[in-house]
Amino acid sequence: MKKYLDQLLADIDHATENISWPFAETELQLHDWLSPEDEDRTAPVRNLEEWTGIEKIQFPPEQMLDDEHVRQLLRALNKMLDAYNCCFVLQIEVPERLQYETIRQNFDQEVKVKRWHMGFFETCHPNTKHGECALKEFCQCAFFADLFSDFVEESLTPEEERARELEWEITHLKKKYGDEWMKYYPYHLDADYDDENGNPHDYEFGDEEDDSDDWWRR
Repeated sequence: MKKYLDQLLADIDHATENISWPFAETELQLHDWLSPEDEDRTAPVRNLEEWTGIEKIQFPPEQMLDDEHVRQLLRALNKMLDAYNCCFVLQIEVPERLQYETIRQNFDQEVKVKRWHMGFFETCHPNTKHGECALKEFCQCAFFADLFSDFVEESLTPEEERARELEWEITHLKKKYGDEWMKYYPYHLDADYDDENGNPHDYEFGDEEDDSDDWWRR
């Protein structure tokens, strides 16, 4: 198994470093920019197996792997998917074995090749019922359905919309990070943390005056 996995990891690394883009690699100009909607509509589509040169059948089921093998393959696959702008993104904490198995089971998907906006790896096949995909109880579709289950279309003031967004974000953070959710608290959405001028909390990333800008006074 070790020799096979070493070769598989080498194949994944080779695919990561040798991407065949379905368009000319020219320097992008600002006037070439596409909106997310336009790029989603016009982006070329590639089969991920054919594009990477790696077939789904090459990945051993997670039951055949020990924890370290799963970790190595998952790390290599995430790196490769990022390189292909087919990012594997999860909104809640998911065990590594389920993450690997989700990629393995869905690796034969069609992906849109995007240049301007982020593309994502689909975590389940179309029309799969919530909770019946490889992620099981960590199903992302079920997570979002539950998150927005109480959503009601209504006319809100900007202040009410901000408060609603804060409520949703806190719910999301609690599900994603559990007891550590406060580390990621969205202060910018909480009016109690606005500055004296009513500006949202800026996490100390606000523009600071650069003394070097007054060179002309010297």
